Amino acid sequence: MEKGSNTAEIQYTVDARDHRLNNLRVEMLFRPPRGRVELCMPVWTPGAYRVEDFAKHIVEIDAFNSAGRRIALEKSDKSSWVLNADGRDITVKYRVHAHTITVHHSFFDDTHLTINGASVFLYARGMESQPATVRLIPHDGWNVVSTGLRHTEDKWTFRAENYDTLVDSPIEAGNHESIHFKCMEKDHEIAIYGSSTIDTRKFASDVEKIVRAQISIMKNVPYERYVFIYDLLPGASGGLEHLNSTHCLADPFSFRIREEYIAKLSTISHEFFHLWNVKRLRPVPLGPFDYSKEVYTKLLWFSEGFTSYYTYIALRKARIQTPAEFMRSNARTAEIFLQTPGRNYQSAEESSFDTWIKFYRPDENTVNSVISYYTKGQLIGMLLDIHIIDRTGGRRRLDDVMRLLYRKTYGEGKGFTEEDFIESLSEVCDGDGKTLYRKLVASRGDLPLARYLALAGLEMKWHSERKAACLGIRMSENSPEIVDSVIEGMGAAEAGVLPGDEIIAVNGMRAKARELKNRIAEFSPGENIRLTVSRHGLMKDIEVKASEKPGQLRFVQNQKAGERQRRNYEKWSYSRWKEGLDYDKVRDPASHLKRNEML
Repeated sequence: MEKGSNTAEIQYTVDARDHRLNNLRVEMLFRPPRGRVELCMPVWTPGAYRVEDFAKHIVEIDAFNSAGRRIALEKSDKSSWVLNADGRDITVKYRVHAHTITVHHSFFDDTHLTINGASVFLYARGMESQPATVRLIPHDGWNVVSTGLRHTEDKWTFRAENYDTLVDSPIEAGNHESIHFKCMEKDHEIAIYGSSTIDTRKFASDVEKIVRAQISIMKNVPYERYVFIYDLLPGASGGLEHLNSTHCLADPFSFRIREEYIAKLSTISHEFFHLWNVKRLRPVPLGPFDYSKEVYTKLLWFSEGFTSYYTYIALRKARIQTPAEFMRSNARTAEIFLQTPGRNYQSAEESSFDTWIKFYRPDENTVNSVISYYTKGQLIGMLLDIHIIDRTGGRRRLDDVMRLLYRKTYGEGKGFTEEDFIESLSEVCDGDGKTLYRKLVASRGDLPLARYLALAGLEMKWHSERKAACLGIRMSENSPEIVDSVIEGMGAAEAGVLPGDEIIAVNGMRAKARELKNRIAEFSPGENIRLTVSRHGLMKDIEVKASEKPGQLRFVQNQKAGERQRRNYEKWSYSRWKEGLDYDKVRDPASHLKRNEML
């Protein structure tokens, strides 16, 4: 290390001058104790519960002693290397291929660089608690860099207090637009890469409204500076939370279409609420992290599902969504839940625990065997919120549970358990936390949606223009003539249609993929439809009794609701009862329509 440097500090240099082959050149300078040293690359990144094996992106790697001579570096498993240290400085030089556009990976070309730390930075086992610096050598012509890491006097050099912080702080570099605003006397930055139809002034204003709404819910601002990294790339989507920043991807178009714009803002709202829920208010296993293997928790329904619930609470509280849009956002989730047979085979706890092998590794039978902890958790949050409002006469709501649990656990420097949640829930809603947990969280099957919604003067109504036939299948996105999944309990499943079947004809007439939707629409529920399919090259006729195609689920006001129910409604939805719910102007985003397209 350089004379006068902090020998306990691990120094990373990321060279982004040469974008050929999308390879970043990285150096890691550190001083390990004498003896065997294990260098590791994470197999996953926090917030994305899927084994990624980031070591696969390392193209070459070498180690050098303080004299600059190469030393032996032996690979010990899929993500680790071993060397022998002499107690002096060691430099590890490696190249990382960065060409994956997701919020879990890194991407590098001549236009910009996005670093998600788990996919770029090695760590020395046992030295994860040591501070680190990152120096970026930018591509020629780059002038802007954005990150949640602590800045130094050098624009391109940053500090992290430990490896967890380093991995939890993405970096965006290039010539992106950077918008700054202050909220609650804290600095906020929105770093926007990409050409788009976005109105940056309006977007920044709406992001600020979301920030204010969520701070008013949690009544706590646990940062001095927050950075939104927002990459606009064709076909891209998603978001990943970080300690004092987030990295989001969005398609650059459709910002002027209201439902699509709100969908994009919902990603921002979701990731920002993670600032409290999971980054600080966290299940015990989720920090400090073990990056070498899967980390299990039964509480993702809380960490992700409640965050999904507060996504829309914040949008409504900020007056970004209308009352009807807010209702439809929750009803849309209930619609997905009720159309997913997997709800009968997994509780919210089981879904959380098995995310590594089920939710994050979907297959043709996922719809029949898995329920998303995002989906069920959002609905649990909604039901508990309404229940608490009703039980306490509007004096308390789910916000109080969140704040209490936050103070009791993060406020005391620890994670929380299922028992901690039950205790806080019981304290807020007068003692029935354990019963509620058993019925809503630990149980499989349907949730008591109608009963709890009635407490807020609402009814569940299925809306459709007409009764339409449905086979109960979803087609492959890449090969639309191939059945991708078959929904348990519907006509196609009962008749024996299988994933992988190629639909050739309907009632003896050739049916091309683009015609299938209209061909099925000609029938009525209860009619028999003869499908000719190719299964492993063999032709087969299957007689299917058409099911009724589900309509759009809406939460509508029950005009017979009493004064108590109307007050609950107003408290819960930040809306006045007499405003009503105008669904005529509400549209679902294309992503929902596409995902839920069922024949």
